[in-house]
Amino acid sequence: MKIKNKILLFTFSVMLFSLVLFFGIGSLVVWLFSGDVDDVGMPTLDQKAFLIEDTITAIDNDSSDWAGIAATLEKDDYRLYVTNGEAVVFSNLDQKARPIIRILKKIPWLETGKSCYVAGVTFVGKEIGGYRITAVKMNNVTDATGHRVNQFETVLNAFLAIGSATIIVILLIGQILSSWMVRRGLRPLRVLTDGAQRIMDGNLSEPVIYDGRDELSRVCEAFNQMQSHLKDEKEREAAYEKSRTDMIAGISHDLRTPLTSVKGYIKGLRDGIVTTPEKREQYLTIAYNKATEMEVLLQNLFYFSKLETGNLPLFLTEEDMGVLVRTFVRQSRDELLQKNVDIRLDIRTEENPIMAETEQIHRLLMNLTNNSLKYADAEDLTLTISVWNEAGKIHLVFADNGKGVPEDKLSSLFVQFWRGDESRSSRIGGGGSGLGLNIVKHIVKMHGGSVRARNENGLVIDILLPIRERTI
Repeated sequence: MKIKNKILLFTFSVMLFSLVLFFGIGSLVVWLFSGDVDDVGMPTLDQKAFLIEDTITAIDNDSSDWAGIAATLEKDDYRLYVTNGEAVVFSNLDQKARPIIRILKKIPWLETGKSCYVAGVTFVGKEIGGYRITAVKMNNVTDATGHRVNQFETVLNAFLAIGSATIIVILLIGQILSSWMVRRGLRPLRVLTDGAQRIMDGNLSEPVIYDGRDELSRVCEAFNQMQSHLKDEKEREAAYEKSRTDMIAGISHDLRTPLTSVKGYIKGLRDGIVTTPEKREQYLTIAYNKATEMEVLLQNLFYFSKLETGNLPLFLTEEDMGVLVRTFVRQSRDELLQKNVDIRLDIRTEENPIMAETEQIHRLLMNLTNNSLKYADAEDLTLTISVWNEAGKIHLVFADNGKGVPEDKLSSLFVQFWRGDESRSSRIGGGGSGLGLNIVKHIVKMHGGSVRARNENGLVIDILLPIRERTI
């Protein structure tokens, strides 16, 4: 669920819960006070008012036992209030009941006891000889000051009090839910923070685990992809560093061997060890060949360095693989025949269109040829180059009739500086630099193809290149 939807759902849930809780408590309050409200009804006299009328009627105006009369009235929850003119003769009313006293002054009494009901208060009284004698009964709907108690106000006050408490409870619940929501919302951020810390510590193997389905899940996925790219880049850097170290070691080895030979033969010439012209010519020829080997090695290293750093531009043109192979065979045949090597051509389809750089394809074929010359270990070496067009691919197969390569070593043929068993190298050309087939792999990859090696009556190199699409 999206974070926006979570927030909307959370807000709606809190509001709905608040309303349900508020109306629920309101209904409970109304139910609790419903009996009191129903009992208010129409104002009614106290049931003992008529008995009190008789008591008040029997009182004389010259009676001095007002306290005894008041005690008698108190048995029926009445209070006595006696005045003579403006003077208060006797009163056991609360001094706070001034509203009741104001009402008393306005009631016209007769000489006999009569009762009335005013503002929720039952009055029983008479007026005789200047005395106003009144018995007062404050019903349960009046307060201590004589005011009539409004039941609705009571319910409302109670409702407001409980409502205030409810609001406080809602706020507390909202705070709890908000805290929970914040913790849940911050969980992916904490996960990302932990992941970033792991990356800073160098741990690139442990991914960020977040099982949510909101927007932040995509952020976590992107973070994991970034971490995976960093890990791959780190591994590539480590492999490149190893490759660089191996290259330096390989250069040192491959330059040291022919250089030592050159120095040895030149030293022999200088020290006068060689005494015949034939021997001198032999020494010079060997020194020249070793220097040539170093030149070829340096050229391969320079070319390999360009390939590794991506500084070798590729200028593709529309070519035909059959034509390129025929040209290479024609140019190489005489030199190979001098080395007693037979090269054969097998063009199986008439058209073999590709996008390629002629110079790179020539270097590819030359490296394959040199590899067979050095490692085929065959007395009568035969090289066969086959080309055909099939299933949208151009097939280029380079085969020799040598002893092949052990099956467990085939996967290492295209690794830089790998030369297998030096003792198996042919007498033709001596040992190699271990870069030839690695350069072949790079050239094929630059052209969008693939290469593999297999054994079939010798070593066979299978190359697949994408066919050039026809232009209209």
